[in-house]
Amino acid sequence: MSSTILDSVAMAYQPVWNRRRLLAAVRLSVSPVQPGAVDAAHLMQLLGDDWPVAAPVLILSLGSPELLHQALSCKPVPNTWLEVPASLFNHPEGLALLSVASRRGHQLLRHAALSELRGEVIAPLDARSLLSLDAEEAFEALKARPAEGQPVPSTRTPILPGHLYQNVCNLSLADHCLDEAGAWGLLGWPDDDVLHAWRARPMGCDAVVIGMIRQAIDNDSSLDQLERFVRQDPVLCYRLLSHLNSAAFGGRHEVGSLRHALMMLGFSALDSWLGQQLAGSDSDSALHPVRYAQVMRSRLAQHLLESSSEEALRAEVYTTALFAQLDRLLHQPLASLLGRLPLSGRVSDALVHHGGPYFPLLDLARAQGDVEHLHLLPGICEQHEMSLEQANRALLRMLSTSRDHGLVPAKQPG
Repeated sequence: MSSTILDSVAMAYQPVWNRRRLLAAVRLSVSPVQPGAVDAAHLMQLLGDDWPVAAPVLILSLGSPELLHQALSCKPVPNTWLEVPASLFNHPEGLALLSVASRRGHQLLRHAALSELRGEVIAPLDARSLLSLDAEEAFEALKARPAEGQPVPSTRTPILPGHLYQNVCNLSLADHCLDEAGAWGLLGWPDDDVLHAWRARPMGCDAVVIGMIRQAIDNDSSLDQLERFVRQDPVLCYRLLSHLNSAAFGGRHEVGSLRHALMMLGFSALDSWLGQQLAGSDSDSALHPVRYAQVMRSRLAQHLLESSSEEALRAEVYTTALFAQLDRLLHQPLASLLGRLPLSGRVSDALVHHGGPYFPLLDLARAQGDVEHLHLLPGICEQHEMSLEQANRALLRMLSTSRDHGLVPAKQPG
């Protein structure tokens, strides 16, 4: 990778979730820090060298018209789509440019308002679209939802099948788009609305993750594999550490890391304990994007460390980031939750006091998931004495190695 390229742009990401509520794509917003300082050929070459076919689809959203026009003339990157404003499809010169790019092999994603496509029979160049909904369209879509025991609604949904949608802030609307209207995916997820449904009780462990861990135990999988599965669920991680440090387990040892917990418990006792957790677990597929987004942010915080960092340090940073939203999941103050575990002071410093050596990593990981405020990223990097090059490199490494094909939650009935 060229450090010049990565030091000249600010990057942020947004997950795209498919009908199975799994990660299907990531939208990477790229904004030049200095207009004209970056050429798309180098950027596309960088991504082409580092983006594996097994990774999620990469949607490139380039922050300047000049950069987009250059990218359209470059060799396409496999497993990558170029986001293009709808206006380019609306005049002959733009359509000609896009037609050449399409013949060259670029996958185009038209970014438009849903209202702009009303009455369209065939998309130009057979392009898929990323569509934004306004409040009236969202209400119209919700009215078209079939209700149990009620006649089929006469209202026709405005949601067009096969496209991506953004600004979906309601779980009922998300379910309608994905399950009933045939949307390809949703950019972002209505986390607040999903978690609102859990406001009356703490969230349980993920039944799917529990099943995967128990299957791995039966298959005599390695400790590394078990740890990777456990780390997919922040509630399970917290409850495992709480159990190992409880009076019920003897309270003789302070266990502050997941690996230490797994080694102390042993595979047979772990399997038995997981069986006990099933009673209060959940399999609500709407929670998977909430959990996996936290996993992605935790992995990014970990990648922001120097590559030579010790494994114990990397694991502690991951756990710190994974616990950042425990208060929202378990409905207790974060300081109280953390105070029950023998974690290092660095963890509470970062999560409760917003200081200490881990906080810059968590703050940068948060900022790189905040596309709306991407312009602030260079200043945040400077504040935490980290180069844009290092932040961008960590982000690309996290995204290109993200794999969500193993966790397949069942859609919860009713």
